[in-house]
Amino acid sequence: MDDNWHPCCPPATGLVAPVRRWAEGREGPSAGRVRGPGFLAVSRGWHVPADTPRTPEQRAFEVGCLLPTSGMLTGWAALRLAGASYFEGVEPDRRTPLPVPVLLPHARRLRGPAVVVARTRRELPDPIVRYGVRCAPNDVALLHEIRRASSARAAGVMVDMALAAGVVERPVLRGLVRDVRLPAHATYALGRACAECRSPRESAMLQVWESVAGLPRPLMNREVRDLSGRLLAVVDLLDVDAGVCGEFNGSAHRSARRQSRDEKRHADLRAVGLETFAVVGSDSDDVQVERMHAARGRALWLPGSERRWRVGAFVPAPPLAPVDTEEAEREVIMLEHYAALEDRRSGEPSSPRSR
Repeated sequence: MDDNWHPCCPPATGLVAPVRRWAEGREGPSAGRVRGPGFLAVSRGWHVPADTPRTPEQRAFEVGCLLPTSGMLTGWAALRLAGASYFEGVEPDRRTPLPVPVLLPHARRLRGPAVVVARTRRELPDPIVRYGVRCAPNDVALLHEIRRASSARAAGVMVDMALAAGVVERPVLRGLVRDVRLPAHATYALGRACAECRSPRESAMLQVWESVAGLPRPLMNREVRDLSGRLLAVVDLLDVDAGVCGEFNGSAHRSARRQSRDEKRHADLRAVGLETFAVVGSDSDDVQVERMHAARGRALWLPGSERRWRVGAFVPAPPLAPVDTEEAEREVIMLEHYAALEDRRSGEPSSPRSR
């Protein structure tokens, strides 16, 4: 798992509504003040204090406050306000802001460099009000977002991360495939949706496994236990038939302590007859496919009756940690989470250090 990421974001707090400059007896800052360094223009005639953080939530909230009553936020903005942290409202470089997507009736217009408009002749869906602004239902917002995805794989990651955050459900996504005419990359993303990926990198690795290597869908984020019930590891990818475990090693795996623990995990898995492979962010598709096929070539392919391991429970992402928690503290939370799971199932105390 990419340990620097969590599918959900904390509730938006401290959002600042834009104000209009003083005019015709209305309350608000004077024209002179808003032209000064203390205010930032967010739309024509509308301003926020210059020190307002430019978070994704704030940018979405500002546009939502200025929408006509017949409009609503959609795409990444609506999904972000729903709590799906993957949708940051930025280009793939993760720095350049994307415009805020809105949904309007066909006859309405809204202009501005910070806004991208989707219009429809159909009746608009019933909005969901979040933080006082109207948002499209999550499935509609996701549909708008994946239509604009840069590739089929990017669309697949979007769908998996919306599922990981719990803002959409797979049955609803299947209905969208049946009921709506979609571009090919969106149909692919919805049709192969996986509700077991906990990070974007895991979703991308799974898509390489299935779509590039041509291998059958594995299990994701499953406990692996020995026959006595002892938890050996929670693995990113598990090919049960072959007996292969795959891991995506993010930046948190670079420390000497973490590498030592990873090697022990792999040794424990190999000791019960499981083969392993790992990929990192710089690995090309060809490199990943080579490792996947090589691991399956080394695997034992034992029938269930001869295996010295068994599949445990699916492990969702641990509870959301504070946004300013250091990476080491996130690891402690993850280990304690796994230990608590084992305690509840085995009825015996266990130490996080034994994982």
